[in-house]
Amino acid sequence: MGIFDLPAPLFEWIDAQLAAAAPPALRLIIWGVIGALVSMFLYKALSAQDRIAADKQEIKTARHRLDTFDGEFADAWPLIRNLLQISFRHVGRVGWPGIVASLPLLALLSYLSTAYGYGYPPPGEVPEIRTSPSSYHAEWIDAGSTNEMPHIVIADGGKRRVADIAIEAPVPAIHKRQWWNTLIGNPAGYLPEDAAIDRVSVSLPRKAFLPFGPGWMQGWETLFFLSLVVVSLIIKSVARIE
Repeated sequence: MGIFDLPAPLFEWIDAQLAAAAPPALRLIIWGVIGALVSMFLYKALSAQDRIAADKQEIKTARHRLDTFDGEFADAWPLIRNLLQISFRHVGRVGWPGIVASLPLLALLSYLSTAYGYGYPPPGEVPEIRTSPSSYHAEWIDAGSTNEMPHIVIADGGKRRVADIAIEAPVPAIHKRQWWNTLIGNPAGYLPEDAAIDRVSVSLPRKAFLPFGPGWMQGWETLFFLSLVVVSLIIKSVARIE
């Protein structure tokens, strides 16, 4: 489990409560609304709104002076330098609050990508499996009607078993632990460090939440990000967030 995965049990509990009254598509919209509320109001609380507004006005004035300057290019350098100084100051004032406000959203995205991204194939259906290196053979072991998780058995060219991987979550890639897994973990687990293979990719079925459009549009991302962006713009306008 990575740092951004720590809130996952809370998200799972909230999602379970929502499931009692809302179907998956509606829950994704609700999650987008929650993400917009948390990130926008956290940004507003952390940022110096008055100073940011003043910076915008100064940038507008400095840009107008530069645009209306009618002289030699060398004489315009003080105006250019002034505009750059104000702009960099403005970036600093909005940058760090924006980064901090996005951290809860990153944790939410990590949860949603696992909970709503992929599913296990139906019983009896065998997904395509690719290994790296490709010289190894992978076999999907269906859990069937048992409560066990499906497995992937890896064998070398001599049919000697080199790995038996339990698919703890429907994630399409399993690999050796990387440094970035400290931030975002792989819920399906990891390959042993001394394993002969570095990565296993599984063509798990992607969950669809829209009955229309191309395949890439039917996933969880469309409903979530659409509601996130729309609600964020509404909050920005109504709450007058700079």
